[in-house]
Amino acid sequence: MAVKPARAQVRQTAQPNPQAPRAQSKTFPAPSRGWIANENLAMAQPGGALILENWFPTTTGIRTRGGSLKYATISSGPVLRVWTFKSGLVEEFFASDETNIFNITTVADADVIPTPVVTGQTSGYYSTAQASNAGVTVLSVVNGTDTPKYYDGSTWANHAFTGLATPSQLSFVWLYASRLFYVRKNTMSAWYLPVDSINGALAEFSLAGIFQKGGSLLFGGKWSLDSGDGLDDKCVFVSTEGEVAVYQGTNPGSASDWQKVGVYSITPPMGANATMSAGGDLMIATEDGIVPISEAVRKDAAALSISAVTSTIETEWKKEVVNRRGQPWEIMKWPTNNMMVVSLPSLTDDQQALCYVSNLKTGAWGYFTGWDVRCIGLFAGNGYFGSNAGTVHRMDITGSDDGSPYTCVYVGLPDHIDSPGVTKTINQARSIFKSNVPFVAQVSASVNYTVELPSPPSSAADFSEDVWDVGLWDDAIWDAGQATSITTKWVSIGKTGFSISPQVQITCGITPTTRTELVAFDVLYENGSVMT
Repeated sequence: MAVKPARAQVRQTAQPNPQAPRAQSKTFPAPSRGWIANENLAMAQPGGALILENWFPTTTGIRTRGGSLKYATISSGPVLRVWTFKSGLVEEFFASDETNIFNITTVADADVIPTPVVTGQTSGYYSTAQASNAGVTVLSVVNGTDTPKYYDGSTWANHAFTGLATPSQLSFVWLYASRLFYVRKNTMSAWYLPVDSINGALAEFSLAGIFQKGGSLLFGGKWSLDSGDGLDDKCVFVSTEGEVAVYQGTNPGSASDWQKVGVYSITPPMGANATMSAGGDLMIATEDGIVPISEAVRKDAAALSISAVTSTIETEWKKEVVNRRGQPWEIMKWPTNNMMVVSLPSLTDDQQALCYVSNLKTGAWGYFTGWDVRCIGLFAGNGYFGSNAGTVHRMDITGSDDGSPYTCVYVGLPDHIDSPGVTKTINQARSIFKSNVPFVAQVSASVNYTVELPSPPSSAADFSEDVWDVGLWDDAIWDAGQATSITTKWVSIGKTGFSISPQVQITCGITPTTRTELVAFDVLYENGSVMT
């Protein structure tokens, strides 16, 4: 009988299920591109934010804004303007309400109204410009209703003008080619003094035959192709209707030394003081955004919004133009903080306190809430805003708004995580920070283009910065104020959708100035299937 060999036993091993979900990771860079309101949500690029409230975009990420601190009280009504006067090494700080001017260089008590240095005024919205004559520096001040005044560092006096019967109608002043130029309110006329003069005979320069759209002359300024005073400097006149006349030369009274370069169109400006110099360029806040004069002379007004420095937030800008057109806007350039601030005054008590901010180096935008910014200005390298409540506050200092907490909210642009149309489940997330103070972060996510934010976290426990030889041993926090790398722990998310928007909320309510910077946002997720 033949013996057949035994059949070999084959062990069956488990095979992976190709349909089983597999955990994957994705890192979102911090939104250094800033607040973006003009991109297709289905094709948004990395590094942008859908919401960037109380965060400031840096070159490497975003940081929480500092708080604000009451500096002075001047009135029970709104602070209409703040400005500085600087002569040599001495710098002074002034603020105005409807009827008075106050010197607030030093303030004994932030809650007590100081004695005004000028009284009896009928309008508090001033325009100012400095000029020098024979070694004496003065500040010329006009408001369109009261006698023009000047300040020489110790005394306020009335300008002694001739040639114009109603100098009280001068509403704006600027310095060009060593001459003080003025706008006469509700007219098409500019008036100017002789070279290096503070008082004397005013001469008229009319733009009535130049501007064709009506309105009146609103303000003037200097525009240059370089960043200093030179032969290519040009004098700019801007009307309320957005017409811009550009002239070159130094003497408007001389046909051989004063030539028209051209007349150009922009949309109506948002205020006489809503301008900023960048290099030699003059930036003007208009209804369509902040427009450089260098672009206005090359493009039609209809195409300028594309070239505006506010192009990434154009829709939001235009929305606030409709909501807040009743008060003049202002722009402040803050070089030490690498920041531009745009005031958006609240017209009613229930309107949100708001200002726009931009990184001067990158052009990225964000917005700050909680600051009642009626007017803005720089003093001694620090930013200040005047409020509708009659108070002046220092910006970006401490970790609260005069003791009240505020919340910083970041929501990223939607991201399809490299799999458009595929359902993803976001299991966990973490955000990575650098910070100089303790903080509590609320990490979350939204899906499918719909923003759903959880309740914001509480502020970290308050503490004071301590100084060596002053703080108490075992109680003092000696390294407060020094940047420290911090990685937050993974948290559960549990959201499912075809797109994801990372979210971070931090509530600030401490004494030291906060500098918490978001570096990256990581998620762990699983891909599902394409829904049919």
